[in-house]
Amino acid sequence: MKHKIYIVICLFCFALPAFSNPLLERAEKAYDSKKYKEAISSYEKLIKEGYKSYQLYFNLGNAYYRNNELGRAIYYYELARKAEPNDEDVRINLGIASAKTIDKIDSKENFFIAAVKTNILSSFTTNTWAWLNISSLMLACILFFLFISSHKLIVKRISFLLSTLLFISFILTYFLGYSAVKSRVENKFGIILSKEIKIMNEPTALAKSKFSLHEGTKIHVVENNGDWVLIKLDNGNEGWVKLSEVGII
Repeated sequence: MKHKIYIVICLFCFALPAFSNPLLERAEKAYDSKKYKEAISSYEKLIKEGYKSYQLYFNLGNAYYRNNELGRAIYYYELARKAEPNDEDVRINLGIASAKTIDKIDSKENFFIAAVKTNILSSFTTNTWAWLNISSLMLACILFFLFISSHKLIVKRISFLLSTLLFISFILTYFLGYSAVKSRVENKFGIILSKEIKIMNEPTALAKSKFSLHEGTKIHVVENNGDWVLIKLDNGNEGWVKLSEVGII
């Protein structure tokens, strides 16, 4: 019992500095006082010091939103959603902010199919997909062994049916988990941070402008080239933009 109490005390002592961080207290106080620029500064310093959590990203997104910096608000909401895909507050605030963006990009892919695909893949983290996959396979093997070893007909029927369903579930979760990992690795995306930017046909300031984008627009990052990135929109349009004007997720 004393050993358990000692562990709890140690954990509390280690956790205490995180909850009593002066920068965090300053940021929360500034936000409550509607001093959003001051809150943003403190939250940004926390991130530079290595603090990372979906709550921190979410709070910083709220501060940027209140400060009428829509692009950066969406960027940090997206970071919060990446860290905690199932958080309802993050999902709601991201939806509200995204609805205020100027650019409405039509997708080449069917909207319903794209929305369903995105929601399914982002509903769990890649680790959760992996555990679902492993659990399905283990349970399917146990039930199949029960089907082979049992002498009762009702047990054999039920175990065979359940093991078949779980094997199917194993195959589905494998492909969904693989798609989720592939999507995160290959489909790197970003958020336009500046109020309005020009998309160039080459990675140089002297190049010709192809079209313009506004803050908060979600883009796919195709290639990095020093201070420039090649971006692609859902409608297929491509172009180069300065790295400093895009928040990479």
